[in-house]
Amino acid sequence: MNETTAIANIKGLNISPGKKDDWLDCLAEGIDELPPTERLIISLFYYEGLTIKEISLVLEMPESEVSKIHYDTVLELLKK
Repeated sequence: MNETTAIANIKGLNISPGKKDDWLDCLAEGIDELPPTERLIISLFYYEGLTIKEISLVLEMPESEVSKIHYDTVLELLKK
């Protein structure tokens, strides 16, 4: 999966491709403080390259729930 595309597609965040390294640093700094499910979703999406659909299959959760957790977690990490 192309990380830049994934980052750019997060609705409302407007993270430019040139900020990818800063973005991943932000994720890395905050990921250890996340609850297990949120940490797993972020790790699978950004570091393992799984799609939301693939993560939902692995975690046996609806795609909509995985997507919401992902979006909310990203927003929380950006606030830090």
